Amino acid sequence: MADPKGDRVSVSQTFKNLQGKVAVVTGGASGIREATARKFALHGPRTVVTTDFQDDKGQNVAASIDHDRSTNIHCDVTDEDQVRSLIESTVKIYGRLDVMFSNASICSA
Repeated sequence: MADPKGDRVSVSQTFKNLQGKVAVVTGGASGIREATARKFALHGPRTVVTTDFQDDKGQNVAASIDHDRSTNIHCDVTDEDQVRSLIESTVKIYGRLDVMFSNASICSA
């Protein structure tokens, strides 16, 4: 429920707004991004797509969430073509994309 000033939405209302949505979480194979994908899955999105270049970890996260509600698509966010393909694949598979949680980190040695 919104606060009396009308400028904030409660956490429960935010999660309610996620119900039935298709969400993508970049870098969802580990860290806070994995936790975000799991939290989203608990609170209503029809599908959570995790993306990462760590395919084994991403597949494990998706499988542990639920094969019917989560999938992992390989994506290196430093490659614009892979990001474009991720979005196109998600829309092709699920018919839409409602939430894009772009929080993948890029590390350089």
